[in-house]
Amino acid sequence: MHVLVTGAAGGIGGGVARSLAAAGHDVLGVDRDAAGLAALPDAIETAVVDLRDEAAVRDLLADRPLDAVVSCIGGYEIAAVEDTSAEAFRRQLETNLTAVHVTVSAALPTLRERGGRIVVVGSMVGSVALPYHGAYSAAKAGLDGYVDALRREVAPHGVDVALVEPGPVPTGFNERAAAAVEEANSDGPYADAYREFEGYSPAATDLETVVERVVTAVTAERPETRYRVSRRARWLPRLARVLPDRLYDRLVRSGLPGGLLWRLLHR
Repeated sequence: MHVLVTGAAGGIGGGVARSLAAAGHDVLGVDRDAAGLAALPDAIETAVVDLRDEAAVRDLLADRPLDAVVSCIGGYEIAAVEDTSAEAFRRQLETNLTAVHVTVSAALPTLRERGGRIVVVGSMVGSVALPYHGAYSAAKAGLDGYVDALRREVAPHGVDVALVEPGPVPTGFNERAAAAVEEANSDGPYADAYREFEGYSPAATDLETVVERVVTAVTAERPETRYRVSRRARWLPRLARVLPDRLYDRLVRSGLPGGLLWRLLHR
């Protein structure tokens, strides 16, 4: 199988690329992070590409056989919606949503010819919007809708689509977001909340479990349409359907740093 893995310099993408290559698949790993790609095994072909650059992505994939595309890209910044600049909001939409579309649209003609599949790694926040993750939650919720529409369009053409939604994963992803909290707003109305994010490292699903679920979505004869990985990723969306909004809001807030659910999870 010929597989494209985007975000291959990251924890999930790198793990997926390694696992697929070890199983004998031909893997092309793509990322902006040249140093991260260089750490992958020699058996994995790599390319340094900004996935928001449509021309560069189409050039890379032109005439290349592909049986599967695995999108593992993502990134976010912690800030209240009020404190999120238009530039920061746009940056997170482009990274988490537009870049996925650029890759998928470029690969689809080949995937349709070969009866391939698309596996997209989203996030629990696509279903459970977290405070101080507004732009990221908006992007991942958009990704959820995008994947549903895509699946309904391409299934009649023999292309399978699966969405993998993990909870927090220990890849350094959340810690990097917390380290970038803007000091410029340290005296604003959300200052106390920002201080709670110091050392933010949420109780997590182990990386190997997430990688295994993604690989299953790539290689299963008939993949599921959605994989929710972790108890929180499975139960919080269900609770949203039965709890009143304000009660659910309090539950979600309690899972952030300083909240009751957070303290219980981190004992």
